[in-house]
Amino acid sequence: MLRRPGGGVGVEEGHHCLDEVALFRDLSRREMAAMAAGAPRRTVAAGQVVYDPSRPTSVLFIVKSGRFRLFRVVPDGRTVTTALPGPGAVFGQMDLLGMQMGGTWAVALEPGDLCLMSRGDVRSMLLGDPRIAARVAEQLGARIVELEQRLADMVGKSVLERTAHTLVVLAGPGPSDVEPAPVRLTHEQLAGLVGATRERTTTALGELAERGLVSLHRGRIRIRDRVGLAAVADGAARSDATGGRSEGSNDGDEGFPRL
Repeated sequence: MLRRPGGGVGVEEGHHCLDEVALFRDLSRREMAAMAAGAPRRTVAAGQVVYDPSRPTSVLFIVKSGRFRLFRVVPDGRTVTTALPGPGAVFGQMDLLGMQMGGTWAVALEPGDLCLMSRGDVRSMLLGDPRIAARVAEQLGARIVELEQRLADMVGKSVLERTAHTLVVLAGPGPSDVEPAPVRLTHEQLAGLVGATRERTTTALGELAERGLVSLHRGRIRIRDRVGLAAVADGAARSDATGGRSEGSNDGDEGFPRL
């Protein structure tokens, strides 16, 4: 669990935590510096838990770098991923913004940096500036759309399509002719994001590799064809015989990997 100064996670002095975060792009350098004083940077390691629902606290996380997994654990031990926030995204327990973590965990998928804001900081800094408040509202609206799409994908897309989609999301935006940084996850970890068993996810990865869309290495996955991978995620791999519904849709839901 991350803490404020004194909690054991280092703060890089001399660098504004909010630099290059789109949420604050309308601010001047002077305004940015003033706000950054209330949002110290925290560096996290891959696999580090940044929010534990058994120890709830009012905090807003602003992602400066890295990608994080938000997930819930259902009674039988399966995990369900609810979001994969990356740079510029916000998440956390903050009633002032209508954000509730509830039973949701947050863990770093890769090394990254977070900016932390307390309830008082959010009230005085974010809600006090209509430019930022509007952008926060936009993000929350996009988060709802993302969650609705994720739920629809769990029902209507095959494990192959969900695996391709997850890899596209993890790769992030970028030119189609430039290979993104490798996705540094094991098959087990990726299966947890896809919402399928490790075996079915491994089979899907093998098919994507056979098509030349990815290459598989120990602990990492290289994306060779971002456009082709996105096409598979959108249903290009479906055969005409499936009648518009992915063959094997929902075929991994019975066995999510355990936490």
